Amino acid sequence: MSREPAARRVREAVRVHLTAGLAAGVFPGAVVAVARGPHLLVHEAFGYAQVIPRPLPATRETVFDLASLTKPVATATVVLQLCAEGALDLAACVASYLPRSRGAWAARATLRHLLAHTAGLAAWEMLYLPGPRRPGGRRAPACRSVAQAVARIAAGPAPAPPGARIEYSDLGFIVLGHIAERAAGEPLDRCVRRRVLVPLGMRATRFAPPAAWRSRCAATEAGNAYERSKAAALGLGRGFRWRTRVIRGQVHDGNAWHLGRGVAGHAGLFGTAADLVRFGAAMLAGGALAGVRILPAPVLAEATRDQTPGLGPAARGLGWALGGWPFAGRRASARAYGHTGFTGTSILIDPARDLVVVLLTNRVHPRADSDAIVGFRPAFHDAVIGALDG
Repeated sequence: MSREPAARRVREAVRVHLTAGLAAGVFPGAVVAVARGPHLLVHEAFGYAQVIPRPLPATRETVFDLASLTKPVATATVVLQLCAEGALDLAACVASYLPRSRGAWAARATLRHLLAHTAGLAAWEMLYLPGPRRPGGRRAPACRSVAQAVARIAAGPAPAPPGARIEYSDLGFIVLGHIAERAAGEPLDRCVRRRVLVPLGMRATRFAPPAAWRSRCAATEAGNAYERSKAAALGLGRGFRWRTRVIRGQVHDGNAWHLGRGVAGHAGLFGTAADLVRFGAAMLAGGALAGVRILPAPVLAEATRDQTPGLGPAARGLGWALGGWPFAGRRASARAYGHTGFTGTSILIDPARDLVVVLLTNRVHPRADSDAIVGFRPAFHDAVIGALDG
């Protein structure tokens, strides 16, 4: 079967599903990139990068808030590099890298636990607000920096013992980002740029986009309505200086914005579909692209190996969700891995097909109260893979 007919089929499948997603209101805009090996089959923009206060069409160069794609692309990659260099150790306990930590979980949880989301930490907490009440009626104070947030996480109780269950956790990756900074001896954004983005030629990807990038960025939520409602339900956030305008060119996630001014281990990276396809191509090639290696092949193999046997039907690697996670769809192979982001972003890498599928949307614009993307992603991936397989 020639490559061109397959490319035509994939382009048509993408067009049909993205048009339907726009019509159904799943997202206002999207950019899709699909590559098979070195061949880019699809790179197309659909809909709008912004609908309020005025409509602005999406383009192939639109920069998206990648949200939790930050975890595997930036933080996990740098942590694994540092482990390969001997600066960090996957088997070492978290407390060994946080000498002032007082929480019992930090003495038992390892970096491997954090990367696999099995450290026992809670999924999420608005660390920039006072914490939940602890025994004795006291609340943990609101944090104003990533370092303060890490100290609060390390001091707090963990809902589960390390290794007992999978609990996808932003908190764990906030800790990982801080540990990576300390081990690398430089801020996380500089570390990621030097070690990952520049070597791979990802020129339109970075933390904290400058003002000059704003016109290229897809808009997200109108203010922090989602997090503000969560805070109100807990009796928190009164008098807090919430963002109220449409967020564009600033990270949507409240912890990343208020603690790190857009730089954190769990969220904050912005980028384009074309750049993420380059990253995916490096992963397919065993951790290298165009002669530049960012991960040793054995380290990447370990990162995409099941780290959570017996803990559930859908496995976790080190920073990656492995085959079996619903977002990948039913047609993805058992060797597939990928990740999603709250803002409506995702990457799927399937080594069995030499395939990278990047779907970047702004599904949280102007409101973040719809989860229709959850059903859209697997159907979209199934359509792309079905068209590719013929």
